[in-house]
Amino acid sequence: MIRYSPLSILIFFLLSILPVFGQESIPEKDFTVHYYPTRLELEFDNSKSPISIKATDVFTNNEVLIEKTNNPYLFIINSEKPSQFYRIDYALNSAKTTVSSSITIASKSASSGTITVYFNHIVDTTFSQNQNSVNLSNTLDDMLITYINNCVATLDIAIYNSYSPSTTTGIAAAINAAYARGVQVRVIYDGSTSSVMIPLLNSAIPILASPNSSSYGIMHNKFVVFDANNNNPNIPNVWTGSTNWTAAQIDGPDRNSVIILQDQTLALAYTIEFEEMWGGTAATPNTTASKFGPYKANNTPHNFIIGGKTVESYFSPSDGTTSKIITALNSANSDIEIAVMNLTRTDISNALISRYNNGFTNINVLLDSSNPSGNQIAPLQAGLLPNHALVDTASGIMHHKFMVVDNFNSASDPLVLVGSHNWSTSAETKNDENTLIVHDANVTNQYFQAFASMYQLAGGTLVAPLSNIESTKENSLLKIVPNPNNGIFDVVSANIIEHLELIVYDILGKKIALKNYNSFGTTTIDLSTESSGFYFIEANVDGTISHYKFIKK
Repeated sequence: MIRYSPLSILIFFLLSILPVFGQESIPEKDFTVHYYPTRLELEFDNSKSPISIKATDVFTNNEVLIEKTNNPYLFIINSEKPSQFYRIDYALNSAKTTVSSSITIASKSASSGTITVYFNHIVDTTFSQNQNSVNLSNTLDDMLITYINNCVATLDIAIYNSYSPSTTTGIAAAINAAYARGVQVRVIYDGSTSSVMIPLLNSAIPILASPNSSSYGIMHNKFVVFDANNNNPNIPNVWTGSTNWTAAQIDGPDRNSVIILQDQTLALAYTIEFEEMWGGTAATPNTTASKFGPYKANNTPHNFIIGGKTVESYFSPSDGTTSKIITALNSANSDIEIAVMNLTRTDISNALISRYNNGFTNINVLLDSSNPSGNQIAPLQAGLLPNHALVDTASGIMHHKFMVVDNFNSASDPLVLVGSHNWSTSAETKNDENTLIVHDANVTNQYFQAFASMYQLAGGTLVAPLSNIESTKENSLLKIVPNPNNGIFDVVSANIIEHLELIVYDILGKKIALKNYNSFGTTTIDLSTESSGFYFIEANVDGTISHYKFIKK
């Protein structure tokens, strides 16, 4: 098994967050997009030279010049600006036939890229690797109101269900106040719910209920787009997650999260989705042109660079979200944690069991108790390790819809998949839903802290995957005892070692301690003042280097 030194992990980490010589790349279906400050490069796979290619500005519908190069697989869009959207139409020869495709891509924004996560329930910060998760308890609505109060020009809301105490208090009051100060407010809500807040809004605020028909499910989104078109790229925000705006969902006992992304490009993508349901770009809805559920098109970019991190965005049912869920879980190298209210699709449960059958055992699943016959809990309990697929029986609803991948492996691609999309056929084929996949170790670990709290309360036990730690082997040079530990631990050798150098690094590659020994048998190291998380020890014996990993709880 390949082992990584702390320095190599640091290099991998930096490469994952920083541009290489000013350039970042994201693969699309048939080509890779290379992002530069003044251009985008489209590099097709070597076996896929397009026979035709065209770029169109999504917002103006004007054709954009694509520059050809001497490389038949490389094409350039010059003078690209931040937060520009392009529809790329191209054709490839495949098996003596021509296959035409259309993909929407977007240039990076000039935004800060800050990603903020909040929960409304207890989290377990002993699993924090960098930043503690934040439990806002019953004040999640106050945070939403703060964002609404800071809104400058446009406020687009798509909310499944909502509550407010009155027209002058709570969320409704904040929306009414925003409208009163000149903010353009547009609200879409599910037509089949009570939505107590909607009648409390100023009657002049345009609203649109989703349709009620047999071919349609529900408008299950819970997102807000703030100031998407602001001239200051650090103003737009997207608020989304699993939280409906009802008392039980915000104050508890239901357990939820929200994720807020300060990024103009993503805000514009969510605006496209909103306006597809709204029926246009106007302040008032166009019910003739509005499209919901299965009538929508796959017309938004799916890959973004936000704060140096790759973020994927998908809307249901147009974007095939279930396949993205399966792709994400299949990408795992160390661990998978799932907290989903509904997991009723057999293709997802089969994918998890298949991974287990192929030797990947560190899979932990927590489902809500509200759908005992529909949820795939029985097959998962039979197909995974005992006590690794649990039912949350605490009061209220475990309403999350998230998956953590590789929380314990910063050298891999830690990610969290989160949004409104339950893992059900209705979400996949009929409902309006949204999903984000955030490739970021810090955000991923914040969701893991929330998972750890709920999973352990349900009777589960979480053990870090230590199979690749050299110190667990009997023939290893050194042993770390105990591991995991509280920050005070012993480094032990079975034999006396002359000229030993020990260096301790944190998960980001920062040197924490350095000790040299002329004659080494055992030593105690005290890191009790350091944060909880992963640490690495580099042992140098006359130029021969070994590496060890441990966890401070």
